[in-house]
Amino acid sequence: MFIELENVSKIINNLYILKEINIKIEKGICCGFTGTNGCGKTMLLRAIAGYMSTDGTVKCNGEIIKNGKFIKNAGIIIGETDFIGSMSGYNNLKALAEINSKIDDERIDEVLKIVGLGDAKHKKYRKYSLGMKQRLRIAQAIMEYPEILILDEPFNGLDKTGYSEIIKLLEQLKKEKVTILLTSHNDSDIKRLCDKVYEMDNGKIINEVNVNEK
Repeated sequence: MFIELENVSKIINNLYILKEINIKIEKGICCGFTGTNGCGKTMLLRAIAGYMSTDGTVKCNGEIIKNGKFIKNAGIIIGETDFIGSMSGYNNLKALAEINSKIDDERIDEVLKIVGLGDAKHKKYRKYSLGMKQRLRIAQAIMEYPEILILDEPFNGLDKTGYSEIIKLLEQLKKEKVTILLTSHNDSDIKRLCDKVYEMDNGKIINEVNVNEK
């Protein structure tokens, strides 16, 4: 299995935030996590990304994600992205791209166009609308050709046009065999995109559905 969680648990303030999570995710599929606010969806994505320590084992491509190790070759949207308000959208992405030096300026231009920010690339981030900020976060997640996308509520703040464009983008990435893990409050997002859906409640997986077998 590409991503595998074995007995993953997390206790905060004597409460189980995650409890005995056991899941196996194949490479190249889209996996959705559903449930009410506070059910553990975001925490589970954080555990998979390596953003927090847990009991149990998280593996990706055979490598254990633990002790400060982050998941490799992944584009991630969890929580707020630390973009700099006084810099343009383009320069924010350029600064981040320089960390790994995997992509060139042409790729930055390309992803900004893909997410619909081509005409706003030189606008300062602090002047971006909520939807534009979300588009930039998505651009940052996809710009280095990730093998995995971990997306917590990727459609938040998007207008109808933005929603449609990002749905189509994710559908294209699915065709390219990018493994996608996402949460959404909208069941239609999950039904349209996901091959497998895990329903969560009180930090546990309470139901698993293979969408193509419904």
